[in-house]
Amino acid sequence: MDKIVMRFLKDKVMKQTGGNYPAPLKILETVRKGHVEGITEGYAFESQCFGELIQTNQSKALVGLFNGSTECRKNKYGKGKDVKEVAVVGAGLMGAGIADVTIDKGLKCVMVDAYQEGLDRGRNQIANYMNGQVKRRKFSRLEKERLFPEIFFTGRDMIG
Repeated sequence: MDKIVMRFLKDKVMKQTGGNYPAPLKILETVRKGHVEGITEGYAFESQCFGELIQTNQSKALVGLFNGSTECRKNKYGKGKDVKEVAVVGAGLMGAGIADVTIDKGLKCVMVDAYQEGLDRGRNQIANYMNGQVKRRKFSRLEKERLFPEIFFTGRDMIG
């Protein structure tokens, strides 16, 4: 195979994988070998590479990830309880973002932050988000006025 094409493909694979996965590079090498040395040599090399790659830490981690995600999809614990209220600890960027999603779903939200400044920033960020939603016509001003009071801001610890 042309060296320029192989170099281009190798660079692209390295960019996409960050060099974290050995299999894509072995695939390129296998294709090159099969193209240059013939299909029989290519299949033999592919078999050898598969045997090596299946034993790598990356392979074991990816198999574990696949098995874990498959197991999670089975949901052996049954139907979950309906959520009516969500508490968010920390009214920073992430906490306010969680509150945004929560109110979009029609749930009540309690935001807890140890500092009043944090609560104020969170309140302002949520207000800006909701104003943006009104401008985009995701919901009306009336809905905004109904939803915003569903967020309770507190600096006190919550119990129970």
